[in-house]
Amino acid sequence: MTQALAGYNGNGLFLATDSRATRFDAAGHAEAFNVRKLFPLGPHCAVLSGGAGVSVTLSQELVRILQRHPGPLPLEEIAHFALDFLSQGYARHLEKHGPEPEGFRRLYFILAGYDPEKPPPGYQLFLLGSEENELPLRMIPVGNLVVMPRNLGMEMRLFQALAASLTLDKLLEMSKDFLEKQAQLKEEVGPPYYYALITAEGYRPVSI
Repeated sequence: MTQALAGYNGNGLFLATDSRATRFDAAGHAEAFNVRKLFPLGPHCAVLSGGAGVSVTLSQELVRILQRHPGPLPLEEIAHFALDFLSQGYARHLEKHGPEPEGFRRLYFILAGYDPEKPPPGYQLFLLGSEENELPLRMIPVGNLVVMPRNLGMEMRLFQALAASLTLDKLLEMSKDFLEKQAQLKEEVGPPYYYALITAEGYRPVSI
């Protein structure tokens, strides 16, 4: 599936994810492989996808269509456009391929970015999701932190760390430790891991 984390404080916004994915052959047998799930959408925003494998394809299509726009868009505008665009793409996928296998019917997208026109600190997170192949996708209210799938222990640790204004480097180290531990516990989580930061200077992938 995917383990994803995103959050922000006054120091900036961080994103972290694994790359394990699952596909099914003609006989219905599951096969694990690695795929990139984190993509920049513009100079100050990004999308991180998770759940059903089609989420990656839909994210790539969203990237391509936004690249055709003559200039950068505010994240809030992108999120509302993405809600319709991704819902339509997912509907076409389900119409062509039918329902996803049991246990693989969750789909979500984390949209993250910085907008200097917003009140300080100017960072935003949007979570778009679907459970059990539901259409259209829903915009799920979130604050300054998203952990998907949810993990209450990690959410509490990150909530406290964000409130304490920990640096982005420290937040990434916490995310790295969590991803590595999840990979030991769950077959559906695995390396390589991808990390990125968004600040007023823009989107930046990070290796740690």
